[in-house]
Amino acid sequence: MVAWSSRGRDPEANPMTRHCTLMFSLALAFALGTTASSAEAAHPTCSQSFAITNVRVFDGDKVIAKATVLVVDDEIAAVGPKVKIPQGTPTIDGAGATLMPGMLDSHAHAWQRGDLERAAQFGVTTEFDMWSDLAFIQAMTAEQKSTGAPDRADVFSAIHPATITEGYPYNWTPDVIESPTVDSPQGAKKFVKDRIKEGANHLKIMIEDGTLTGPPIPVLSDATIAALTKEAKKRGMLSMAHITKQAPAFSAVDNGVDGLVHVFVDELATAQFVELAVAKGIFVVGTLGAEEAFITTDGGAAIIADPDLGPYLTELEKEYLLSPAPPSVLTLENLQIAEDNVLALHDAGVPILAGTDLATHGVSIHRDLELLVDAGLTPTEALVAATSAPADAFGFGDRGRIAPGLRADLVLVDGDPTTDILATRAIRKIWKLGVEVERALP
Repeated sequence: MVAWSSRGRDPEANPMTRHCTLMFSLALAFALGTTASSAEAAHPTCSQSFAITNVRVFDGDKVIAKATVLVVDDEIAAVGPKVKIPQGTPTIDGAGATLMPGMLDSHAHAWQRGDLERAAQFGVTTEFDMWSDLAFIQAMTAEQKSTGAPDRADVFSAIHPATITEGYPYNWTPDVIESPTVDSPQGAKKFVKDRIKEGANHLKIMIEDGTLTGPPIPVLSDATIAALTKEAKKRGMLSMAHITKQAPAFSAVDNGVDGLVHVFVDELATAQFVELAVAKGIFVVGTLGAEEAFITTDGGAAIIADPDLGPYLTELEKEYLLSPAPPSVLTLENLQIAEDNVLALHDAGVPILAGTDLATHGVSIHRDLELLVDAGLTPTEALVAATSAPADAFGFGDRGRIAPGLRADLVLVDGDPTTDILATRAIRKIWKLGVEVERALP
């Protein structure tokens, strides 16, 4: 797993009000006789030390009613009701607001840098991508390592999904030869090794027979799925499956995937499936907003009408939100089935993660949180689904929580989203690695 390591600091050892770590890197490089580029890689961002006082904190797991959070450079230095603020440190009064971790979207598809910039504008500081372009992901990975990319969300990707020739999603482009594919268990080892060599963070396995949206299409065999998950586990790589129906979900879980990146919508989860999911220790990304978008544009219209979100949308994003999905057999009854399945799995102890799977990056996570609450999760449980739960599921211990030594990826919102989930939309400020993300109306 790829993760940024946390580095402990004594917040009182350096009372400077502004730390430009790039300048520190250059000075360090001069002193040690190393190159500037190597120093930049060690200290990627230019960030500001500051403190947020009198603020309610949702730390990723629980609520602290009133606290001070001290940020030094790119990390959280201290959290609590009696934090000592070094003299001269700028302070932000958080009275009436809640500080929460930067959100993690557990099912995204980023194809250009602008997608990641838009994600950050709405409080999403990390995206777990499920299919993208190799050159783009490699460029973004290099940028994250060299500068920290403080103006956009981080991205960690599966890059190429595992699917059979002319299987989903390549069935949508029959005139184009899509690759790579894997057509037998014998091809699993090379497929996984190639993805790791490309820099993929996790493995996505497509198990989709196409019948919900059109005619049947080829699908991976159980033996191939088992071979893929075995090879991934051998190399310390998470594997997760795209499914939309319960029968393929059974197959995926039984054959060793670590998670499902959708909840199935065709029928209510059986007791046998829930028991299997618990026994295997999987996680599930609900993607309720994406499933809603396949049925109705009402959710998109509600985002546009929202007084906190709507003004920040571009015209293209509004067009996406109001665009009808391709024809399918899905109805609002299927959305209710999906919500019921999320609640049943959650109540059994299966971690539920928030994920959008939509072209409207960042903004759609807020609708997904709302639908998780509609499904029966509490607002606090929905916030966990977008913060600590994905951090735990994907193995990123440096983010998703507000605690000393972790990344200063933070979102300050007016109100209390732990009692009213819509309060996540009233964004006051966003920081990534301690650097404020400048929000601007289109």
